[in-house]
Amino acid sequence: MNRRNIRTLQRKKESKKIKFAVFMGILFIVSGIAMYFFITHSFSVKEIVFIGNRHLKNDELRSLIKVYKEDELFGVSGRELYGRLRRSPWVRDAVIRKELSGKIVVNVTEAEPIAIFNIAGRPYLIDRDGNILEPLKEGTVLFLPIIKDIDHNRNREAYAEAVKFVNVLNRRTLSYGGSIEITGQRPEDITLKLGSIAIKIGAGDFEKKIERLEFAKDEIEKRNIAVEHIDLRFADKIIVKPAGRSEEVEESGGEKKTK
Repeated sequence: MNRRNIRTLQRKKESKKIKFAVFMGILFIVSGIAMYFFITHSFSVKEIVFIGNRHLKNDELRSLIKVYKEDELFGVSGRELYGRLRRSPWVRDAVIRKELSGKIVVNVTEAEPIAIFNIAGRPYLIDRDGNILEPLKEGTVLFLPIIKDIDHNRNREAYAEAVKFVNVLNRRTLSYGGSIEITGQRPEDITLKLGSIAIKIGAGDFEKKIERLEFAKDEIEKRNIAVEHIDLRFADKIIVKPAGRSEEVEESGGEKKTK
């Protein structure tokens, strides 16, 4: 057999290998598509279970995900279901699991209301990030701090500082039995109102300011004086203004002194 015939045979063999590889590739793709459609259309939803929801009812969560019994189990992706759930401000996070038995398990982490925010005289519940959850229902009594007189659209920095302060305030147990209000149109004007007493907080360093407030509160109770306002905005002193005069509580060298 001459060289020319040998080369021809080799080319035919290579051509057959290429055709076989292409055929197997197409077969693999077609099989994959067929399997995908078989899985997505052969399993239906038999049960939907919600875990972790305390505020939102199961029916409310079902209306969010828009998946019902006998729907295709894999007709809607988990990512899409997650996105639908997150449209509710009450849903902070969710984990969705689908089982071949037809069961969908939705584990929900709900937002926690940390304060009441008054907008144009109407109270709303807000979460730790300042997101509005829902209007406070009439007749509902919640012992939460109240943020008021702050325009959260125009004065975003002041509102953000007020929310940060409330988060710190809720972590600390401030011994006070009355209403707690936070106001201020600018971050430096953030003011805490405990009943009739105005406490100027300002921006930042809230943990230390609450510690200093507790100290000032103890001193005021010991001396049994009526207070008009307290100013905690200075790093080295606390200004307490009783009726008719002012007193300073100074902090220096780690010691606190009244005068």
